[in-house]
Amino acid sequence: MSPSEPESGTSREDRWQHLVHTAFLLEEEDSASHAAGATPEPEERQRRVKVLLGSLLEVFPSSLDPVEDFEGYAVRRLAQSLLRTLG
Repeated sequence: MSPSEPESGTSREDRWQHLVHTAFLLEEEDSASHAAGATPEPEERQRRVKVLLGSLLEVFPSSLDPVEDFEGYAVRRLAQSLLRTLG
């Protein structure tokens, strides 16, 4: 095992935790808005989603090799596609 492997494993775990945390943030924001009785404007909601998707692109960088980390690559491609779709 090379010295970089444990760090790489930790990095991967952190990325998946970030992905789950992003999902929770999206759900919490939506629930909080409904509970308060005020729904943010569509433009503001879209802006917030774009920020969260952007954070995923930072955690799942373009240097990902689809052969070595297909799951991470798939998350990155999905985040990129969603950002393009949102404009």
